[in-house]
Amino acid sequence: MTQSYPRKVAVGLVLVTIAGLAACGGGRTGNVAPGPDTRSARALPARPLGEQSPRLLAAWHRTDAEWADWLDPSPKRVRFIAVPGQARKNIRLEIIDWGGRGPALMLLAGLGESGHIYNDLAPRLTDRFRVIALTRRGHGVSSRADSSTCVLDTLVADIAAVMDSLQLKRASLIGHSIAGAEITRFAARWPDRTDKLVYLDASHDFAGIDSVLGANPAWPPQFSPPSGTARDTLNARRDRSKRYRFGYWSDALESGILRSPSSDDASDECLLQDATLHPKEYRQVQAPALALTAGYTMQNWFFYLDPMADSVKWRGAEHWLTSVLNPWLGAGRERFRREMRSSRTIELEADHHLFNSHPARTLREIRQFLLSTAAP
Repeated sequence: MTQSYPRKVAVGLVLVTIAGLAACGGGRTGNVAPGPDTRSARALPARPLGEQSPRLLAAWHRTDAEWADWLDPSPKRVRFIAVPGQARKNIRLEIIDWGGRGPALMLLAGLGESGHIYNDLAPRLTDRFRVIALTRRGHGVSSRADSSTCVLDTLVADIAAVMDSLQLKRASLIGHSIAGAEITRFAARWPDRTDKLVYLDASHDFAGIDSVLGANPAWPPQFSPPSGTARDTLNARRDRSKRYRFGYWSDALESGILRSPSSDDASDECLLQDATLHPKEYRQVQAPALALTAGYTMQNWFFYLDPMADSVKWRGAEHWLTSVLNPWLGAGRERFRREMRSSRTIELEADHHLFNSHPARTLREIRQFLLSTAAP
């Protein structure tokens, strides 16, 4: 029997499509765009999308049996820090610490994801920085909290509390996707604690996102699990992620998405609503900023469509990408360039998780920016 793409796999920009802007702590909408037809899945390509590094190629070709014996290779220490919650109850936040020497660097994941999504990038920065990732409340193994607390003011207060606990006076912040709203709010509220900001496909706005992504004529794909495979097994989830969501795979995706607990739906929606109602306050930011943006193409967004066999959906998807999605993203990115005092934008032809699909290029740009003493 054909089964639709599961709600929790569609995280980040795609999660937003079907989450809706429900009231914080209330019900949620379930508007799902019609998917492609349901013929049998094609064989996986011999090579993944993105950079063809040995590590990415190894992850792409690893068998289910090899994944069963897989151990997370990222050299990190995981611990928990308590921050104030409601009714005198503390919230425990997961902290992933890769160590390192030098200025502090705080990493924040996108909507629905844990800090382990940086497993591949973070260790390559420890030669010059103290590198830490924070898994926000309601995400991963961090404490679930009242969804009404999953708003920007509370989340940036969590960042400040974690820095206090770690005795970090200042830090540079890297935010992916919706975390761009968090790092902007933090920099606006605590300019004396902010060194630099890096936006990983995070300089777009969120107003109108439901209607934009809901108009996608080829999402979500339909997925038929292999015979004898339960749809919720790790192997089936990994297979459909490789086929339809990413077009590549990595140790970081395995750990940060597949093997991390799902985030709380109500918390996701509350954060999304707050980020939509309160656009990023770029004019109040004093810190220099770098935005690495994804240049979306048919090849990196709709790689699961065949231009011949899926010709009708391909034409519809191409129109949506060029006439709806990219202009909408471009308007938000232009506001970043216009309102941020000191900034630079670099576009990579990549997917939303560009730091995982193009790690070498992303790392090079981040290092150059963070280590430079010149203005962007």
